[in-house]
Amino acid sequence: MGVGGVYGLEEVLRNLDMMENEIDEAIDEIAKETATEILDGAVENVNGPDTENLTGLGQPYPVGVITGTLKRSLKIKKVGKNKYKVFADQNVANYAWWVHEGTVKMEARPFLDDAVKNVMDTRKYIEIGNKIIENILNR
Repeated sequence: MGVGGVYGLEEVLRNLDMMENEIDEAIDEIAKETATEILDGAVENVNGPDTENLTGLGQPYPVGVITGTLKRSLKIKKVGKNKYKVFADQNVANYAWWVHEGTVKMEARPFLDDAVKNVMDTRKYIEIGNKIIENILNR
């Protein structure tokens, strides 16, 4: 006899548990893919020309590159269930904050904020979510 005298209820509950796991995995994958899209945008924003002998580079983007340290400092880290952060590792490029926020002598170039804004404005996260959900439904 099934749970509570209802036949097939155990199977339904098992299927619901499986669906819950698939939904959690999908949400995590959407968060990770969206963070990756933001990272790609931030890298693009700091992937300018070699500025060693260049003057008058149009502000704010792309941020000029001499060594590529700022670009290498950009990372993704999982910080919780279905949560990722995109950041400039201060241990790699301790000047990243000043580039992002600006100084009295340098215009701010918010390469991370602008990458987030671009993903939100273009609704790229919806495209990512639709693709992942479609893949799950087609299994």
